[in-house]
Amino acid sequence: MVVDGRPMPIHVRVSHPDRLVVAVAHGTITAQEFQDAVRAFLQQDALHYRKLIDVAAANTTADLSNLKTLLEMVRAAPRAAERGALAFVVDGKRGDLVRELATLNTEGERPVQVFTNLHEARRWLDSVTVPPSRP
Repeated sequence: MVVDGRPMPIHVRVSHPDRLVVAVAHGTITAQEFQDAVRAFLQQDALHYRKLIDVAAANTTADLSNLKTLLEMVRAAPRAAERGALAFVVDGKRGDLVRELATLNTEGERPVQVFTNLHEARRWLDSVTVPPSRP
């Protein structure tokens, strides 16, 4: 995907038949780019879908404060209580920021797990109950 003449470091794919969002990030990601990626699936009414977020090949200039702001944006979205399960894939040698975000993101609201293996993340997501289709 290209935005403003430059490649987007986060590619977001929404599969409505599977009720699944897959986002893959490469390179250095800014807080604004994270917000743009989240808006991409919010605009497609996919907040209640399961999500696979692969940031293993990425790093970020965002800090925990930026990510908390992003989390608040999602929590303020219509039907935020219906958010689907979330699986993060991180590099095994990094990922502390994502792990901290996952802890903030759970708090009984929805299933969230952090993985270092894409296949394990997908298996876990496939084992989570898929939300029903909405009218």
